[in-house]
Amino acid sequence: MNRFLDSIDSYIFILNKKLEIMFCNKKLLNKLKCSESDIDKVQISSDTKIDNKSISCKINDIKKDEVLNLDLILYIEDREFKLKGKITNGCFYSKDVVFVSSDNIEMIVYKKNLKNKTMEDNIKKEIKGSEKSISTLISLLKKVEQGTPLEEILKDIDIKQCIEQILGEIYKIELMKKDFELLLQISADIAGVMDNNGYLKTVGQNWTSYLGWSEQEILESNILHLVHEGHKDKLCKILNSDNEDIVVVENKIICKNNEYKWFRWNFKLVKEKNVFAFTTRDITKEKEQEKQRKKLEETVHLESIKNEFFANMSHEFKTPLNIILGTVQLVDRNINDENIYWNENTNLSRHMKLIRQNSYRLLRLVNNLIDMTRINNGYYELKLANHDIVNIVEEITLSVAQYIEGKGIELIFDTNCEEKIIACDPEKIERILLNLLSNSIKYTNKNGNIYVDLQVDEEKINISVRDDGEGISKDKLPIIFNRFVQDDEKLTKKCEGSGIGLSLVKSLVEMHGGKITVYSTKGVGTNFEFSLPNKATHCEENEINKNYNYICDNNKIEMCNIEFSDIYGM
Repeated sequence: MNRFLDSIDSYIFILNKKLEIMFCNKKLLNKLKCSESDIDKVQISSDTKIDNKSISCKINDIKKDEVLNLDLILYIEDREFKLKGKITNGCFYSKDVVFVSSDNIEMIVYKKNLKNKTMEDNIKKEIKGSEKSISTLISLLKKVEQGTPLEEILKDIDIKQCIEQILGEIYKIELMKKDFELLLQISADIAGVMDNNGYLKTVGQNWTSYLGWSEQEILESNILHLVHEGHKDKLCKILNSDNEDIVVVENKIICKNNEYKWFRWNFKLVKEKNVFAFTTRDITKEKEQEKQRKKLEETVHLESIKNEFFANMSHEFKTPLNIILGTVQLVDRNINDENIYWNENTNLSRHMKLIRQNSYRLLRLVNNLIDMTRINNGYYELKLANHDIVNIVEEITLSVAQYIEGKGIELIFDTNCEEKIIACDPEKIERILLNLLSNSIKYTNKNGNIYVDLQVDEEKINISVRDDGEGISKDKLPIIFNRFVQDDEKLTKKCEGSGIGLSLVKSLVEMHGGKITVYSTKGVGTNFEFSLPNKATHCEENEINKNYNYICDNNKIEMCNIEFSDIYGM
């Protein structure tokens, strides 16, 4: 009969009245990917709201030659199969079974009643399967101890089956042992057993790869001899405790190369054996990362304190500077009105010029510090509006042309566009250009040239300030935009400066969504190029500021004097 069922081109299995599967034909076994010995693992239930008891009743009520159609589900380990089964009475095979056939079986995702899902479930299942064999052996042992004759003991026992069961259990234990050893080898944790004196009884093989000690050296050593001196007391308290909870501790262990590594231990007291089972993991990298994180937090905190200090000091400087500059202006007016008299041998104008120039230097430094602090703290905002960038750059360039030409340097402006409206902050663009022009003037000799160029393409507005001056050394180019960096390292500098102007320029360009770069060759010249996005804000046409009204003459002169305070002549 079994051969006949194997030859049928349908999925067929036989159920007893307890809904236990007694037989599966080969086609079904192949579909389920299991062998005949695994048939007892296959379970069945209904795909409807009918419970198993109702299914059992329906099957028991099937009459001869009657066919019952039911949607069924077969479960085997982590797989689930859905089928529409035709159930018939199998009295010609056995009166206690029914036949189930189906022409189509569909494997679906198994979401409910998942069996053997975890290692723990598998282990429990193996242990449960072993209990029957152990119970049989214990029963035999008791009979032997009671002196029961061997013939009587063997009379009710299938010796072959008993031996096969025992060998099967031994084989399963060996497999479990190999699985456990493999798990320990690939695990990031080291597992083992330690007595309450600190001697290791068993330990994972990967301990050697972590510490360098051989397995024999580890087992002959006391763990307390390997633990860092400052961590021994805590470990001793754990080993002397009778607390059965899992205890976590971190300490340093010395390696064979005399270096220390950090480990995190999980200890569990096994009172029955008076030993500690443990797992431990190398956390040296974690500790290094934690150390780096704390260092970064401290650096950020110090930077915050420094910025706050600069902000406070800058504001404190600005008040007396404004008083000094106000007084200088008042003295200048009285000199011009001839209300102040001085000795003919005293060059009062020169002294006033020195006071004004150095006050401007301080004011420039203070303004830069305040702006950098605001940028770093996120308080600095751009006043973006639609402006003609060509007009802005041209006006700023022309405003300093006379001053630059007075230094014996020729200033040349060029553009490929007559008008271009973009979103920008004119005051910040002015700050950028004046800083770059000031930088070029410092290092361009008499009869030199400074070129301001503006080029427009579809995506960007490209602006450059180029000179044929002294140039910047190659090793300084990568850090030229860092704060407090200057190229001139001589004790006596040709020009004064704080070294934060270019850092501020970079920040202002980037706040506009642009990018700045520098190209330079020592003795040939320097080219600063920065780009701005070629886009405008959404607004009405009449809100576009096509003409940039540059600051009035008096303020313009003062602004230039502040920006160029470290380079204009005495």
